[in-house]
Amino acid sequence: MLEVELLSKREKQCLVLLARGLRYQQIAFQLGNSVRTVEKQISSARIKLNADTIPQAVAIAVKESLVHI
Repeated sequence: MLEVELLSKREKQCLVLLARGLRYQQIAFQLGNSVRTVEKQISSARIKLNADTIPQAVAIAVKESLVHI
């Protein structure tokens, strides 16, 4: 099982919003960040979760209960 502390608060928030079907622009607006910042946070989460794709990162985070949708 993966460590909960593995992902930052913002990375978790981005993955949750992705899982809920929001686009990067919508996530950036909701979190008060730039789209580029959201892209970096999601990319960082994908790397930390050792996922090949963003959808795989979301699936891993949900499966491992790192995020709750």
